[in-house]
Amino acid sequence: MIDIREYKSGDEKGILNLFNEIYTASREEEYWRWQFMENPWGESVIVVAEEDSKIIGQCTLIPTKIIINDKEILAGHSVDTMISKEYRGKGIYEKMAKKSYELAALKGIEIRVGFPTNEALRGLLGDDISAALVGDIPLLLKPYKLDNFLSSIIKLKPLAKALALPSTLFIKFIYKEKTMKINKLYIFKEVKEFNEDFDILWDKIKISSQIMTKRDSEFLNWRIKNHPKNHYKTFGAYLEDELMGYMVVKIEERSLRGKSNVKLGSIVDMIGIDESILTGLYLEAKNILKLKK
Repeated sequence: MIDIREYKSGDEKGILNLFNEIYTASREEEYWRWQFMENPWGESVIVVAEEDSKIIGQCTLIPTKIIINDKEILAGHSVDTMISKEYRGKGIYEKMAKKSYELAALKGIEIRVGFPTNEALRGLLGDDISAALVGDIPLLLKPYKLDNFLSSIIKLKPLAKALALPSTLFIKFIYKEKTMKINKLYIFKEVKEFNEDFDILWDKIKISSQIMTKRDSEFLNWRIKNHPKNHYKTFGAYLEDELMGYMVVKIEERSLRGKSNVKLGSIVDMIGIDESILTGLYLEAKNILKLKK
């Protein structure tokens, strides 16, 4: 018989075994504790499905403060939902989700938010869960060294290099980026720790935000500075010593399709009080990523 219950101390070993099995990963307990137990807004809601003392499923909600139309509420960010392959399609997920909602309500969590895959979205929009799609999130992809990218698709590297130049020219012609200019002299500085300047910036930003995760210094230090695995770099944009915006970038080597490694640069977060600041941050990001090749 499958038992749907709240997490209890010691379950993390079984949860990690399940995660590493499903995602063929090597996630460690340090990361798990940072993600689910060290959140500045409280411990997470964790529901597991267990059979014969083995964890075969998990559903979680990480407490997350968000702004919706000027109102701050406590939401539950859904991540790492998983069920062992042989137990899928048996209604286990729906039972875990409903249990997580009951526990979340006791913690003052008002809504669940998430960024599901297309497959997961279909289940969430069904009658049992009754979620609503807020909107799609676009992704900007800009290749700087196209030969490296093509090498991950084409086995012959000389052919990839030969195709890179005409492909680059074609992309520039079809997706021509408009000229961007900034009308003020911003100073960009690398930030090692998030201080009260970021609290002041958040107070300015939140006024015009329809929906956004709260980005104060406490959250950013946990999410960015203290991340146990990813090494981010944060750059602040200053005007006369006042913080006007910031961006967080991550540079990593990743294997595409199990072939050649490609160096990827991601803009993880970018916040500014107006369009001029955002333009300046974007141009600075391009410079940083090009310098890192």
